[in-house]
Amino acid sequence: MRKRRDGFTLIELLVVIAIIAVLIGLLLPAVHKVREAANRMQCSNNLKQIGLAEHGYHDAYNKFTCSWDYEPPKAGVRPTAVSHSWCVYLLPYLEQTPLYNQYNFKGLAYNNPNAAVIQTSLKVFNCPTSTNQGRVYSFPVPANVLPGLPAGILTAATSDYTAITGVRNWGTLVNPSPSEPELQDIGIRHSILRGVSQEIGPPTFSPQMGIADVRDGTSNTFMVTELAGRPDVYNAQRQLIATGVNPGAGWGDGFNGEHWPNGTSFDGNIVGNNVPVGPCLVNCSNLQSRGIYSFHTSGVNFLMADGSVRFFAQSTPTRALAFMITSQRGEVIPSF
Repeated sequence: MRKRRDGFTLIELLVVIAIIAVLIGLLLPAVHKVREAANRMQCSNNLKQIGLAEHGYHDAYNKFTCSWDYEPPKAGVRPTAVSHSWCVYLLPYLEQTPLYNQYNFKGLAYNNPNAAVIQTSLKVFNCPTSTNQGRVYSFPVPANVLPGLPAGILTAATSDYTAITGVRNWGTLVNPSPSEPELQDIGIRHSILRGVSQEIGPPTFSPQMGIADVRDGTSNTFMVTELAGRPDVYNAQRQLIATGVNPGAGWGDGFNGEHWPNGTSFDGNIVGNNVPVGPCLVNCSNLQSRGIYSFHTSGVNFLMADGSVRFFAQSTPTRALAFMITSQRGEVIPSF
């Protein structure tokens, strides 16, 4: 008589492995959704902190920060022009006063102490869904990109957020009909945070804005949004299509706030040496002054001027988004 063996047969073992594989396949998407929900909430919290910092600055100065600050050369004060990011002005209101105190507003970002300051990675400026955690990059700045600003290599810690300076390509994004004379492009396309200069006033530079200046209402006007993944360029499929060529990528980069969304093609791919201007605003391209971009599923976070944070689907009509970028036109935002 043959002795009975205890244990699994090969078929039974294969069945068990198959069941485990099916369970893993079912669980992984759920785990991914939970992780993404947590990341999106942390990203929203980052923007809320930035919003609180903007309002803390407003409480102190009765105006919001600039989007970037340019100061020309001035004898006895600074030998060259300088440019500063809006984020630097927020540091004391983000519990980063020691870092702020090291920054020299008469100096260049290429040189210490400013270089060391802006190379400091701050979690509040990185969305956890992004590829940029703790990243420091270098970017060549050509001479006289602003008058009197010398050439140099800017090395900075990345940011996945940007001030919104205004909106362009109005005719495509809003597409007003002849029966909508009030919506024709009359040039009032600025948002709230603007490029400023303490030395050069209007009409070259606008003054900084306060709450009372936001005629469209602070709950209806964007202030800051996501532009994740820079200095690399990503398309609508979240594919990396160019590396290190996307300007304004650092929180301490003086060009971070120079962002005028134009829209892009729906695929967000490079044609020739650039991403074409087109009708897509959200999650088609993260190129500066083209789109608004995140690595979240189906949408992007916006910080409103009242300090709240709202998530907008990438299917939101571009007309509605353009209306919420401008701050003083008085458009009626359509339902969506």
